[in-house]
Amino acid sequence: MSISITCIGTANPPHRWSQEEIFQTYETLMPMSPEALRLLHTFFHNRSIGFRHLAMDNLTDALETSQDALIERFQRFAIPMATEAAERALYAAGVTPADVDTLIVNTCTGYLCPGLTSYVAEQLDLRKDIWPFDLMGMGCGGAIPNLSTASNYLSANPNRTVLSIAVEVCSATIFFNESPDILVSNAIFGDGAAAVVLTNRRPGAGIELLDTASGLFPEGRGHLHYRWEEDRLRNVLSARVPVVGARYAKQVVDDLLSRHDLDYADISHWIVHPGGEKVLDAFERTTGVSPAALTASRRVLYEYGNMSSASVLFALQETLRNHSPAAGDLGILCSFGAGFTAFAGLIRFG
Repeated sequence: MSISITCIGTANPPHRWSQEEIFQTYETLMPMSPEALRLLHTFFHNRSIGFRHLAMDNLTDALETSQDALIERFQRFAIPMATEAAERALYAAGVTPADVDTLIVNTCTGYLCPGLTSYVAEQLDLRKDIWPFDLMGMGCGGAIPNLSTASNYLSANPNRTVLSIAVEVCSATIFFNESPDILVSNAIFGDGAAAVVLTNRRPGAGIELLDTASGLFPEGRGHLHYRWEEDRLRNVLSARVPVVGARYAKQVVDDLLSRHDLDYADISHWIVHPGGEKVLDAFERTTGVSPAALTASRRVLYEYGNMSSASVLFALQETLRNHSPAAGDLGILCSFGAGFTAFAGLIRFG
């Protein structure tokens, strides 16, 4: 049964700031030692990121430390972002809310019960008999398990349509101290949502999702995770994340390609999670793909920063808009994140 990604919609918070504006605000608001300020300046001015959308009314909101206020901000921005991305995807696909049979939402930057599916379904006025799935805690890799869940549902249910959404408000987990990993986190993460319409109703339409693969590597968990500190979430990001992530990602990609008797040379488009400049550099070195292969990912990184799980779908949208994939071209989606986890998807452009 052919499963197709028909359209993608994206959305961001309304406020967009340049890296220089954010750096100047942090420098003014946050007392730092000269060494910490030097590191922060280095992280902010490496030119790989130019702008970020942040779910804040003002940059001074970064001073908020109450977990109650942070989760309220997550909810206040995540719901309209996810809804806006979904509306754009549905409109582009020519699909009405009444056509949606399943709603899948993944996030790792805020916890709600009921999950975001309840709120987004209400905003979109989806049918009461839809299947809702909330995927939590999968970090930057979460969009591909989302697509895999959609694919599994569609494989078991003919003539169905799934709306998959990845939404992250990374700024609702903002934390300040002088640890290098915190300084890096505050220099790279942004906020955004991406929605995808998948269906088995129209064979050959859009992008065919051929297969997905995953890898779970608990031995690498200490390199990338959230922990509770000072009564709120605090990102842990080791300096080895780029190397470790690239190694695990290659294992999963290799498994997926071998399953289909494919080689790296058979892949025309690489849609890789833009986690940071060093992350993309490490992926290039480890896999041997050319620098040009990651142009779409680097463009998304520059315009938006690292939006966690939503980023890889932004990179897919960038590929469609500006890299002219030909009918029949094969592509690899690849993302990795907390756990340590790595995921890949094999797609064929229509």
